[in-house]
Amino acid sequence: MDLKTLFSQRLKNARQKKELTQEKLSQLTGINQNVISKYEQGVILPGADNIQKLIIALEITADYLLLPQASLKEVPHVKDPDLYQSYFVLETLGKKERESALFLLNSIIAQQKFIELANSLESKGKSKGKVKNSISQQTTG
Repeated sequence: MDLKTLFSQRLKNARQKKELTQEKLSQLTGINQNVISKYEQGVILPGADNIQKLIIALEITADYLLLPQASLKEVPHVKDPDLYQSYFVLETLGKKERESALFLLNSIIAQQKFIELANSLESKGKSKGKVKNSISQQTTG
């Protein structure tokens, strides 16, 4: 499969998966709707600037649009800039340090899920006193 065909099929697939019309994609990217149509028909390929606009609007990777072996994966959005920067630092750590960091993060996430579950049960009127006491002991201890 040639690049134009691959790109056109993948672009259309990603747009439809996001439930966007060509018109809406045009509004999001600033790329003329007729140009987007030509991309999807395999008539022309976009330049780097328009590829960047498309992957941002569709929340996908450029790999998906350009490489046959790539799969459609949405790009995760990290709203907190500090967390975003920390991710890249974590990737540079050694295996043991990454495992420790992941263990700590998973522990914090598990505690948060427990608290949310306990609050949910409490709001439903189940074991109000016991749940509240258990949460207090676990978060302070």
